[in-house]
Amino acid sequence: MERYQQLLYYLRQAGPIAVAFSGGVDSTLLLKAAHDALGDQAVGITVTGPMQFRRELAEARNLAALIGVRQLELRLDWSELTDLHHNPDDRCYRCKRRLLMLCRDAIPSGYTLCDGSTIDDLHAHRPGRRALAELAIASPLQAVGFAKDEVRSLSRQLGLPSWNKPAQSCLLTRFPHHTAITEDDLHRVETCEEALHDLQFRVVRVRCTGDIARLEFGADELAAAHTPAMQATIQAVCANAGFAQTVIEPSGYRSGSMD
Repeated sequence: MERYQQLLYYLRQAGPIAVAFSGGVDSTLLLKAAHDALGDQAVGITVTGPMQFRRELAEARNLAALIGVRQLELRLDWSELTDLHHNPDDRCYRCKRRLLMLCRDAIPSGYTLCDGSTIDDLHAHRPGRRALAELAIASPLQAVGFAKDEVRSLSRQLGLPSWNKPAQSCLLTRFPHHTAITEDDLHRVETCEEALHDLQFRVVRVRCTGDIARLEFGADELAAAHTPAMQATIQAVCANAGFAQTVIEPSGYRSGSMD
């Protein structure tokens, strides 16, 4: 807990604090710490849009309520994101910058906007990190030396149900770059992926190439996906979502496989 005390000290010195809050494991711990350090001078800001999972929004609301912190919700419509409609190579940078600018413009006067990046993000493929630097967004977890494993361990000690939540990325990552994407396309992938989660698959990605759903399951869940009965169920789920063909990738889940 020594590093947590360092985090609380950092936040008290920087406060008041607004946390760009997705409901993921990192931003949840940061929001909890901000509330512990600053009480009512901490706020979470959650941006919603068609590229986000609606289930993620519901979980973020529940986590903010559990922490007891104020949460602001901001909405982006697909019509406002025309530079993302063809999924450019730098989509993560463009999207991150747009979301952070929206958060920055909405926070109360005098608040410092923070995100939940950790030291692991310094060594991973994170195209959106450029937007953090350009907009001078603080990353308190990173500043005091938190790694992802430490975030999960401490979150568990603090009783945060997000401690073992799998990493999640936005729906645009399910499509190849330079592909025209509609809001209906995003909803189709979301519907399919959520139905697969309802089958108790924790880690799954529905990569979309036209009318083909290429499914990536976590390595420890591939065997379950390949049983005859489950394969039939998976095929039905994908067909109900509007896919003409379903392929289960034999190599399983690979982060950034559409990049």
